[in-house]
Amino acid sequence: GTDRPPAAETMGPLPETSLVITAHRHGPMLEKCLEAAAALDPAPGETIVVADGNDQAVAQSAQRHGFETIVLPNAPGVSAARNAGAARAKGKFLLFLDSDVVPRRDHVAKGVSALGTIPGAVAAFGCYDDSPAAPGVVSRYRNLLHHHTHFHANRDAQSFWAACGICEAGVFREAGGFDENYRVPSIEDIALGYKIRRAGHRIALAPSWQVKHLKQWTWRDLVVTDIARRAIPWTILLLREGRLDNDLNIDTRSRWSAFLVAAALASLAVSIIQPWLLAASAACFTAAIFLNRRFYRFLANRGGRSFAIRAVPLHLFYYLASVVGFAVGWLAFGLWLRQSKSSAAATGAVSANN
Repeated sequence: GTDRPPAAETMGPLPETSLVITAHRHGPMLEKCLEAAAALDPAPGETIVVADGNDQAVAQSAQRHGFETIVLPNAPGVSAARNAGAARAKGKFLLFLDSDVVPRRDHVAKGVSALGTIPGAVAAFGCYDDSPAAPGVVSRYRNLLHHHTHFHANRDAQSFWAACGICEAGVFREAGGFDENYRVPSIEDIALGYKIRRAGHRIALAPSWQVKHLKQWTWRDLVVTDIARRAIPWTILLLREGRLDNDLNIDTRSRWSAFLVAAALASLAVSIIQPWLLAASAACFTAAIFLNRRFYRFLANRGGRSFAIRAVPLHLFYYLASVVGFAVGWLAFGLWLRQSKSSAAATGAVSANN
């Protein structure tokens, strides 16, 4: 990257940084996020809050903290909201923050420092901390899974994460920003990361740069997020890009775990007519659990053995959701490919006749 600010240890206020926060609706999580953003030290050069929808309470709350506000009354979606904030920003460095997280006081300085953890990085992202705010097994498991995945992923990253991310403004704009076809939070940040990498730039993952996630997860959230908003669109994106990275949620261990869970359930179903497959099912489940033993030890360290045991079925379901999402995504990509070829053939036929 270019025009790098001075090292974090010597920073005062950072006028070359712009913090962009997007929110769909007002609520306690947004209030906590904005309160923390107002207390950042050093502060960013500007903070822009974008209301994705006509919830005037979002703008009013942001204005109380002295932040610049943008209201998009037609609710074009999270990607368009982030792009609107980035378009208004004056800084050379764009910091993106989700409205359901609380940044630490040194968030801006940590973000700029994160760019220096990989030589030449033009973007960087962090992770959730290991003490999520929301109680309950489902919420604690899901947030700790995200922390653990990012904490142990490759530092030379292939993608991006907008809940806690920074990017050089020029690179962001050259890449075309976030794909506005992603209206709800999905894989819009991953897609942006792929574009940045395809342009020859590097992205750093800095797990010491952390935010606290406030979201309360439910079973329904797990199903919708893991299948509809992650696995299916990510599969389609990977197939279109012709890539399969050994990193984050799609590393080799995750792929083997998903295969083993699918095999275990298939064996269990067929065991009705072939009882010996019960043993095969148990073996596959055991192997999947063994592959993820480091994660389960981490859960036990954070919440006790009982919490870790109760989280295991949730984690196995996560791998099942990945398999279902991959299958649906693969079918959807095949349909899209066939339609594209048909359209191209029809266009060619019309051109030939003319």
